[in-house]
Amino acid sequence: MPEIPEIKTSIERVSAHWNNKAIESATDCARVDASLRAQRMRFEAFVLHHDLQGKSVLDVGCGVGDFWAHLCARGIQCEYLGVDIAPEMIRRSRERFPQAEFAERNILDWDPGRTFDFVVAFGIHSVKVPNKMELFTALTRRKFELCSVAAHTAVLTDRYAGFGPEAQTCNPEESLTVALAITPYVVLRHDYLPNDFSLTLYRRPLIDTRADLLLA
Repeated sequence: MPEIPEIKTSIERVSAHWNNKAIESATDCARVDASLRAQRMRFEAFVLHHDLQGKSVLDVGCGVGDFWAHLCARGIQCEYLGVDIAPEMIRRSRERFPQAEFAERNILDWDPGRTFDFVVAFGIHSVKVPNKMELFTALTRRKFELCSVAAHTAVLTDRYAGFGPEAQTCNPEESLTVALAITPYVVLRHDYLPNDFSLTLYRRPLIDTRADLLLA
């Protein structure tokens, strides 16, 4: 899909930010600007509600590969691909996990020629850009286009007052409105961290994915 010039500029700003973090930071936690516990809380809030065993997973904004490490620690075997717009993040991910697949990609102008069961993104909207909701909408739509089961995004919430001035937050209600314009099957979770919320967009209603429910 062609990028609008303003979105292209924002993508370049975000890429430069994370590339510099990857180069200048002394630890992997500093590179992704998150504590290990906060990262694991975000991952667990998704993993606990979804069966990823044997599924294909596209990790958008994979950073230094932390979600892959979490999947391995949980014993989840899946077809994983981590992509990031910052080449230094990809270099570090490959250095840490040579057995996994990572690639430098901007999903807005990348056609993989396939879909993935799950498309996930943890913290890709935390860099300040002037057109944050346009970028949020474009990326959310694209992630949903690339998924066959669900697209999941975790972002910083504007309900939390403890962020510094450099952090970009999102409004849960506004974000939910964006998601509901894409699919009626949406779950918003604001229960796993005080400074975070997630949106999961599904292709089918969850009620249809369970064989053990008394529906008739």
